[in-house]
Amino acid sequence: MAKDYYELLGVSRDASEADIKKAYRKLAVKYHPDKNPGDKEAEEKFKEISHAYEVLSDPQKKAQYDQFGEAAFQYGTGGAGGPFHDPFDVFSQVFGGGFEDIFGDMFGFGGGRRRTGPRRGRDLEYDLQIGFYEAVKGTKKEIRVRRYEHCSECGGSGAAPGSGMTTCSTCGGTGQIRQTGGFFSIARTCNACGGSGQIIKNPCVECGGTGRKEITRKITVDIPAGVDTGNRLRLSGEGEAGQKGGPRGDLYVAIFVQEHPFFKRRGDDVYCRVPVSYPQLVFGDEIEVDGLEEKVIITVPAGTPSGRILRLRGKGMKRLDGRGKGDQMVKVEVDIPRNLTADQKKFLKEYEKSLGGRAASGGGNLADKVKKMFK
Repeated sequence: MAKDYYELLGVSRDASEADIKKAYRKLAVKYHPDKNPGDKEAEEKFKEISHAYEVLSDPQKKAQYDQFGEAAFQYGTGGAGGPFHDPFDVFSQVFGGGFEDIFGDMFGFGGGRRRTGPRRGRDLEYDLQIGFYEAVKGTKKEIRVRRYEHCSECGGSGAAPGSGMTTCSTCGGTGQIRQTGGFFSIARTCNACGGSGQIIKNPCVECGGTGRKEITRKITVDIPAGVDTGNRLRLSGEGEAGQKGGPRGDLYVAIFVQEHPFFKRRGDDVYCRVPVSYPQLVFGDEIEVDGLEEKVIITVPAGTPSGRILRLRGKGMKRLDGRGKGDQMVKVEVDIPRNLTADQKKFLKEYEKSLGGRAASGGGNLADKVKKMFK
């Protein structure tokens, strides 16, 4: 079942940014895997609260979550858990670099989780607006995304071709600088090598030793029929390149569908309003209305009141789960005639009197006249 991010952090829905961060810090220390070695439940809890904090601490993501719930971050992920970053990266951003080393050494929790090896690239987000009928039928869109990619010159290593790495002289290749004071031994990540224990001897000229370059790529996005505003499409491996040879992140495309002047969408159903004459409501009729793909015929039963909604099953939007389509809901409303002739006004007054029992009998003839008059 979907988890409530507010409940996970133990905060109210109107909690401030500071309160959300405070709640996360408290829980993150409590459930950190280094403090609970071998405890799978604690590790899972640590991931959940990190995901919850990542969403609620970001105003845009928080607004999407408040409107669509957890589904806003799961569509198209195939159950992969949404566009979340590594929980340890979230932890490091909140507590500051090097805290995990101190966290481990001070409390004896296994030396901390130092992220010195290959790191996965960042996930990217792209807002894409499409037309109403593009959402009805599905389409392909070409977008331009600016992202970091592995340097083609050095293959992402950051070292000039033919050169290698040398042991960091600052930390002696350990990746850490240890300071001892009193009863405590504190270790922090080496600033010279970034914790890797090695230094690039000759940096790549093309990328300046970073191993990555920022470029703009054209990417084709397949948009399935039935998408709606708030849906997010996941393009696996289309995010930024990882550091030190790490894998690419993912690209998440947020869909925004333009409104239509005739159709109004609610979930997989579409609604429309169709004007009809009074005689059509009284005597019934078959009328032609616009459908999503073609004109459709709908039967108006005799005695239908104005404002009644008639259903056309299977004429709505295609469902994303592949289980058929929604319905088209047609609201029929009486169209009040304007610029009546003198004879028409006189006839309507006679009709009004007949409803009160003051007019002579012969309703059948009167009904025929009404039907002819408003055709």
